Amino acid sequence: MEKKMKVLQVGLSFNPGGIESFVMTYYRELSRQGVRFDFISMFPHLAYEEEITSLGGKVFHTCDARKHPLRFSRQMRKILRIGRYNAVHVNMLSAANIVPLIVARYGKVPVVIAHSHNSSTPGLLRNLMHKINRPLIPLFATEYFACSELAGEWLFSEKIRKSENYHVVHNALNLEKFAFRQSERNEVRQELGVEGKFVLGHVGRFEEQKNHEFLLKIFREVVSDCEESVLLLVGEGELQEEIRKKAKEYRIEDRIQFLGIRKDVARLWKGMDVFVFPSLFEGLPIVALEAQASGIRSVMADTITSEVKLIDKVEFLSLQDSPKKWSQTILSYKGEERKGEENAVIRQAFAKAGYDIETAAQTLLSYYK
Repeated sequence: MEKKMKVLQVGLSFNPGGIESFVMTYYRELSRQGVRFDFISMFPHLAYEEEITSLGGKVFHTCDARKHPLRFSRQMRKILRIGRYNAVHVNMLSAANIVPLIVARYGKVPVVIAHSHNSSTPGLLRNLMHKINRPLIPLFATEYFACSELAGEWLFSEKIRKSENYHVVHNALNLEKFAFRQSERNEVRQELGVEGKFVLGHVGRFEEQKNHEFLLKIFREVVSDCEESVLLLVGEGELQEEIRKKAKEYRIEDRIQFLGIRKDVARLWKGMDVFVFPSLFEGLPIVALEAQASGIRSVMADTITSEVKLIDKVEFLSLQDSPKKWSQTILSYKGEERKGEENAVIRQAFAKAGYDIETAAQTLLSYYK
């Protein structure tokens, strides 16, 4: 009898963001084939922890590798000894922390994966550590993944990117979950009290990268031309209170709903009209794919790789453009209606680009072996 595949996932947080969503989408698909994912969490609670347990995975809580690298190394070595994993999959935003790669390599795990999910990082110290550690990654990793070519350039040398061990692993989705249904749209809009409104949406952590202040400036312009506009902000983060204050300062706070962390984002997309995404940098954002999968218009910063555009409903604008120009583009989509018939076209576009989870999960599984 063939031994079941076991993979240890590292690099997820308590916040159900892009990396967490990526790993769980693949785990839901691969768990049906007997693949088991275990997780190292450097936080008291891990996003999706209850679901992970229900799928048969284990969550090991450790100290923070950045603050206590030696203690973390001891803890991770013990986990590797007990687990006997086929692969360790280290999900990375930068090369600032490569301790899990080092421990996995010296723990003689057959496959050690460095996976780039970003294209930049904030903070002087983090950037310095990234520059120091980036050339060391090939000493410890055996496989190199990136969510986009841009993310690959950020973490890996050209030599690595030309090697047979480098792969762009798509942030694939379960498309059925995001398929548009008018009845769900009506329900969501009623629940949020936004029937008859022009609804803008943003999904992301409240941190510098996501550029919420510029988003508020755009929304202020939208409101000045369209009084029935509403902005839904999904997520939490360290800048949330600052953004609330800015909303009051701009006198638009009564038109903004701060929805916090939600487990029903797939439903919320159906209630929105336009997704606005002015990030300073991204790898290949899953939320941008989710918005397209649900068929809504997206207006994004051109700092985001064009690889993310799978359907024709995406518009890229410069962050140098005025909030007014962003507003005019957004308002040009007011009154557009989505139709259920679009779902088949969207499915086809995602499948053609390799973003449907059934196909993508088989590809990932082949890299683990």
